[in-house]
Amino acid sequence: MNKVRIYTTSTCVFCLPMKQFLKQQGVDYREIDVSQGEAIEELRQKTGQTGVPVVEVGDQLVIGFDRAKLIKVLEAKGLI
Repeated sequence: MNKVRIYTTSTCVFCLPMKQFLKQQGVDYREIDVSQGEAIEELRQKTGQTGVPVVEVGDQLVIGFDRAKLIKVLEAKGLI
């Protein structure tokens, strides 16, 4: 099971750089396209909004492509 989940859409301009960044860091992740199925409601319940990208690392959420915060969270979880 992936410890990292990234909520995305195919039209999100920040999602591709986020995914590339995670790959460069060697982080395994599961991508969830919020334009498919009920994933948008899951995202809304977790964050109170529907904007993407959102990265979920365990119980931590990083909203937007906040590289510094994401590195801090991934390091704290021992993923990089």
